[in-house]
Amino acid sequence: MSLVAQAAGYVGNYSSYLPNAAGTIAHSRTTSYGDNSKSTSISSSYGLSLGMTLYDFGQREFRIETAEQAFLAAGQTYNATLQSTISNALQGYYALLNAQNALTVAKQSEKFAKESYDAALLRHKIGQVALADELQGKNTYSQALLSTESVENALVLQQAALAQIMGFSPDVPIQVADIDDKTLAKDPFGGRVQGLMEEAKAKRHDLQASRYSLKSSEASYEALKRSDLATVSVTTNLGVTNDNAHIFNYNSARSQGIGLNVSIPIFTGFSQTYSEHSAEESLKAQRESMITTERNVEASVWNAWHNYETSKTSWKTSQDQIASAILLKDVALGQYKEGLNSILDVLNAQLQYSAALQSQLQTRYNLLTTRVALVQSVGVLDLVSMNPEAVLDTTAGTGLKQ
Repeated sequence: MSLVAQAAGYVGNYSSYLPNAAGTIAHSRTTSYGDNSKSTSISSSYGLSLGMTLYDFGQREFRIETAEQAFLAAGQTYNATLQSTISNALQGYYALLNAQNALTVAKQSEKFAKESYDAALLRHKIGQVALADELQGKNTYSQALLSTESVENALVLQQAALAQIMGFSPDVPIQVADIDDKTLAKDPFGGRVQGLMEEAKAKRHDLQASRYSLKSSEASYEALKRSDLATVSVTTNLGVTNDNAHIFNYNSARSQGIGLNVSIPIFTGFSQTYSEHSAEESLKAQRESMITTERNVEASVWNAWHNYETSKTSWKTSQDQIASAILLKDVALGQYKEGLNSILDVLNAQLQYSAALQSQLQTRYNLLTTRVALVQSVGVLDLVSMNPEAVLDTTAGTGLKQ
């Protein structure tokens, strides 16, 4: 709505180039009473006046420039808001995907805990181990069940959160499709962090909105400086007055006129001086704030790029970790069934296996979200760049490299 309002305000400024017209209609009845007399008069008048500003030393032009830059700033703010909406939707999507995968991970940990508990229970029944093995296995299995219940609750909450983002009721069951792991570590920009910082300063919509706002303030300041100059306008009017004091006494008068007005402010109580000084200081502060904003944009790209690079490395490391953890838990459980190690070895392998699953899950989620943050920090997040398989060429605008 702000963009629509700015558009209406921008177009409305052109009205200052058009004439102003006003019509008047008046009708009155007057009765006067004397000692022995009574008189009644009826009068009516009709008038039309026109006025038009001819020259005001560029005040109208600067007001239009002010409105135009504000309109452009509103458009860039709208684009930035749209990117934030896409980012929120993606974050909700990945959060739900992570919750779905977390339930799968919890089931896998629960399954291994059950196998360990069954092995300890069997060995205790046949007298190969003490009751402590069975109790330890059962306790670990119970903890796995509790963890699964907690993950199921988190899944329901994430479904409700994404439903809210999509404008649905929280009780709408939502599931999202998984993403191919082969596309996860694909760099969207090719690792050009210095170049990305420069591109961000040219493409970030929030930064461009700030620049247009600064230009709007500069134009407004120029208009303010000229508001103490003369304004030249032309006026014309037409009027008819009818006065009927008596049935035999009817008067009618017509009037018309045209004039050229020149208005020159002479003294305004120093309000013009103070207003100009205030606007000038505000412009200085706005320019300094613009420099800070540009540095913040560079920092956001720098941080997002390094976070993404770290996420890629962590994801690859978690792949190796989970492979080792799977091998360890299979060996530990197999040896325990053969009586070659203790229940502590199995529980330790189970702990490492669960930790590896959680690490893989978290690094996968981090990789997805840091990619979104990187693309958004450059200012090119849209329905093309949101795809994890997209490799972007920002030098030719947002899109896929050929």
